[in-house]
Amino acid sequence: MARVSVTILAEPGFVPTELALVQDALRIANRLGQDVQFDVRICTTTKSDLVEGIGGMLVRTTPLPLNEAALSDHLIVLGGKGIGARFDVLRTRLRWSERMGQNIILMSDAAFEWQRLNPDAEQITTHWEDQQARATSICEPHNKLPLFARTGRVTTAAGMMSAADVTLSLIVAPCSALLAQSVGNILLMDRIRDAAAEQPRSENDVNALRVAKLEKAIAAMEAHLEEPLSITELAALVGVSVRQFERRFKVYLGQSPAAFYRSLRLRRARLLIEQTAMPVVEIGLACGFGCSSNFAKLFSREFGISPIRHQTRFLTMAHDAKSDPKPQGYPDAHFPLSPCSPRPSAHAAGADGALVQRAGR
Repeated sequence: MARVSVTILAEPGFVPTELALVQDALRIANRLGQDVQFDVRICTTTKSDLVEGIGGMLVRTTPLPLNEAALSDHLIVLGGKGIGARFDVLRTRLRWSERMGQNIILMSDAAFEWQRLNPDAEQITTHWEDQQARATSICEPHNKLPLFARTGRVTTAAGMMSAADVTLSLIVAPCSALLAQSVGNILLMDRIRDAAAEQPRSENDVNALRVAKLEKAIAAMEAHLEEPLSITELAALVGVSVRQFERRFKVYLGQSPAAFYRSLRLRRARLLIEQTAMPVVEIGLACGFGCSSNFAKLFSREFGISPIRHQTRFLTMAHDAKSDPKPQGYPDAHFPLSPCSPRPSAHAAGADGALVQRAGR
């Protein structure tokens, strides 16, 4: 049996969501897998063996050796408010680990700290809210921000719920893509998102909108997709003339408010096509397009495919998934259990034996 070692680094104020998802993904993989075992340990650079995360969760840890002879295959650094204070200490260790061939995954705040130390690097991502809150300059609103990005042996990731996607994509899938998909099914994930997936973001999340005082207008657009507001009404919300309103959009967002609003509605339409069974005509109406032919033309121009064809493609994919025969094992899981294995609960205690408990309040 192949063994894959994973070290999770948790510093004070770590994000419990990230820890839980990484642990659960690997725990379930250990229960389903027959040819691979993931050995997990939780470490810290602090002197205490109990580290408290956001919200009071406590996790039992062991010290992280700074000159470890036998490195684990993967090192996952959790995000959280405490990582910034420790990152200068960790920087030397991370550089050394990278040179020694260890795969490093930096979640959310840890990814942001890595970005701070490598300002010229292009393939770096982090949680969009973290970038927004700490940014000192105007951000470009249409820059793509993927869930995770890999450069060499270092992966920077958005963290939070995407911790499951990263763990399955970069740790489990290289051992068995089938096992990764089966774990995703147990976790009720409709799909395992890869590095090409963009983070879900509001268009109202960038500093440029605050500088231009356009937040109210964008929020109003998002709230009125079915019955679009006029440009005059939107300008009045911001407290400027229509001409000033259009000029601000052009300067800060590179397009007219009408084009921006239309793009918002088209993206909502695409989401409805992919996630509902609504007829295309009704989707167009729900997104403020009264003429179905005009909706089809605008959708095709925006995404390079007609709404009908896009819906047909997704319906075909859903039909193929339902008709795919599943071997014996977990319901809806493609990976068979060992004949000797009991049918475990997806919520059973972790195989790594780590203590995770709620601090008394």
